Amino acid sequence: MNNKPLTSEQALDDYFGDLLLETDPQPIAEIKPTVFCEPSASQQLQQLLAQIPPQLDVEPLVVAVIDAEPEPEPEFVAWQHHGQQQPFQSLFFEVNGMMFAVALTELGAIYQLGELNHIVGRPAWYLGLAPLPQYNVDVVDTAHWVMADKLTNDHYRDNYRYMVMLGNSQWGLACDKLHGTQTLMTTDIRWREQAGKRPWLAGMVKQKMCTLIHVDALIQMLNKGLDVNSGAS
Repeated sequence: MNNKPLTSEQALDDYFGDLLLETDPQPIAEIKPTVFCEPSASQQLQQLLAQIPPQLDVEPLVVAVIDAEPEPEPEFVAWQHHGQQQPFQSLFFEVNGMMFAVALTELGAIYQLGELNHIVGRPAWYLGLAPLPQYNVDVVDTAHWVMADKLTNDHYRDNYRYMVMLGNSQWGLACDKLHGTQTLMTTDIRWREQAGKRPWLAGMVKQKMCTLIHVDALIQMLNKGLDVNSGAS
């Protein structure tokens, strides 16, 4: 994962292979997926794009965090192996030259990225708060979250265009491009068997050499203020 598009499929395959082979057993618990209707790939992408509202005209605001009584941090829900028995639709999106995939059953919505309110005291990977008419979205600087050690400046942020919402949470991943949807067979994925140090990684899409996101685990990490290098171990 670097600041330029990856060019070596073998190197990336080896990298993901190392990630997927981590052996850090975790108890298994049932996690219920979000119910989502699945039209054809082209129809699905068009519907998603049609739902994206125009860029919001919001005056930027800096919000200070007021000290309050500390709340106990939520415990991680036991990680569940994410292998699916049936074909499923996934959305592919790009962040700073790196491709990601997320199952449509775990996709909340897609919004166009507009002006953000900046909140003091949040992690470095927190891009800002997007005030939508129906609710506020906590926007993740996805490139910084995934590959902070590979970035030399923040110019990549100029390429952010969309927010990909994670399930029913308030979290949205900032991304550059949407690459459409595709039906994946369970054999198209090299599934991760255990949580290891990267519980957000459900597996790797073999043909596209990209990460399939484990949405439930990623939401838990974001709620706890963790980044890619501080997952459960």
